[in-house]
Amino acid sequence: MIGINLALKGKIIFDLMKRVSLLSGLCLIALVICLISFSPVPGKSLIDDVLSHTNQFRRSKGMAALVINSDLNDIAEKHSRNMAQGKVGFGHGVFNKRYNAAKQKIPEFNAFAENVAFGASTGKEAVAMWKNSALHRRNMLGQYKYIGIGIAKDRKGRIYYTQVFAR
Repeated sequence: MIGINLALKGKIIFDLMKRVSLLSGLCLIALVICLISFSPVPGKSLIDDVLSHTNQFRRSKGMAALVINSDLNDIAEKHSRNMAQGKVGFGHGVFNKRYNAAKQKIPEFNAFAENVAFGASTGKEAVAMWKNSALHRRNMLGQYKYIGIGIAKDRKGRIYYTQVFAR
């Protein structure tokens, strides 16, 4: 009788452990899904993040918010994509091409500037990098009306950012 009782208790404990393991596994899967869904990836939300932090920085200095311009977004996106694909080196190579493209798209155009960055995982981080660089900071605080933002990932997952400014 004691042997049967121990065997029954063992089976109950084993069944309970299986259920706890299954429940723990499901909780872990749910946690991973939540974490993945909040990871920043190139796209509209990351562009919005860069725009939001750039305009927040400008407002903190008493300046007007920049207006996003889809033509400038296209110009910035192409440059970020070209850097991510290795078609141009990281930096401001062929800047004149982007300048001329912007000049054709914006009728009242009379000034243009550009910031580039890579490696930041959020728009907030990219803007912080630019704020800590005198030349990039000057561009963000310049007397511009429009902004274009382009973002692209390379094969290693590094994110390339381009901001272009015009007035």
